[in-house]
Amino acid sequence: MNEIDLLNRMRQNLEMGIDGIKKVIPYAQNEGFKEALSRQLTEYQGLYRESDDLLAKHQGEPKDVPVMAKISTEVMSTMKAMAYKEDSKIAEDMVRGTATGIAKLIRHQGEYGGSNKEVNDLCARIIRAEEKNSEEMKQYL
Repeated sequence: MNEIDLLNRMRQNLEMGIDGIKKVIPYAQNEGFKEALSRQLTEYQGLYRESDDLLAKHQGEPKDVPVMAKISTEVMSTMKAMAYKEDSKIAEDMVRGTATGIAKLIRHQGEYGGSNKEVNDLCARIIRAEEKNSEEMKQYL
């Protein structure tokens, strides 16, 4: 895996997080919970822009989440969202999705094994942000 591959994996990870948060915010009931989700959304959007900028710097072509994976996730998210009755269920899904994202990024960073400081630093920042956000969601379980 090279820098471009890892940057695209980071970008796709963030894209899934952004899409997921946008899907659940309308169903959140607690104002503090909505604010936490909004902060996380803003943070992920900023990191997404950074990944795009770094990808452009390395002359890479951005690759979105594959269409079939996105459709499958969208259908599942919509079905779950319609069933949300309490913030704890949303928080549980957010923690679960974040754990998956963290595991994938750690694996991809290991597969990359490269020494590009900017790429490694961005990946580490995304992982830290996801870990922090997961911890924040746990208070709503």
